[in-house]
Amino acid sequence: MKKRYIVLIVGVVFLLLVSCLVFMIHNLNALMVPQTVPKVADQPAESTPIILEQLQAAPWQGLRYLKEERTWRFYGVAGESRQIDLIYPITLIKVFYLGLHDEIGFTWVASAVEFPNQKVVSLAHGSLVEGQLVAVQVSGAYVGPDGVDWQACDSDYCRLAEQIDTILVLDDQGTCISNGFIRYGWAPPTYPTYGFLCWQLEPLTPDSKSLLIAQGKDS
Repeated sequence: MKKRYIVLIVGVVFLLLVSCLVFMIHNLNALMVPQTVPKVADQPAESTPIILEQLQAAPWQGLRYLKEERTWRFYGVAGESRQIDLIYPITLIKVFYLGLHDEIGFTWVASAVEFPNQKVVSLAHGSLVEGQLVAVQVSGAYVGPDGVDWQACDSDYCRLAEQIDTILVLDDQGTCISNGFIRYGWAPPTYPTYGFLCWQLEPLTPDSKSLLIAQGKDS
């Protein structure tokens, strides 16, 4: 009889141990499942040919350096806008651009920033309309053939741009978003929490387009 109780107790303990082990493995697997990053909705498929046509008609495709203006510039099509509160309240514009093999990519570009104790500072030269061709550029004395040196610029804008740029450090050399894009062609983030471009935006008009095409040929 005593032996039977011992066997029964051992069996119960064994079942409890197995149950605990199963429970731990199940929860460990749940923790190991990669967290899904929320995806930004892509442009509706039916509008893709229109965007592609606009991008192919831009003054040029890809990112170029304009020596005389100390400017890095590419062309894109303006998409939706959104508001985020990252460091300061910022308005972002989704910009579609053309990749090396005519594939359409996108990133986010700051169009306005609400600095403390200041009016909203606009990074867009003129009003932007969704579906419009825009120039996306970074210009100034702190811009050169090798990229952008935000620390050479003492302004609220440059300090913010450096903070945003360094959300992602892309290699052991300290290369961040803007310079990774300029030097190596690494695509800027598609999810704003990982960073975005604090560059300037300029809508293209029919009059400015021909001038910019000539600029591109001379650069």
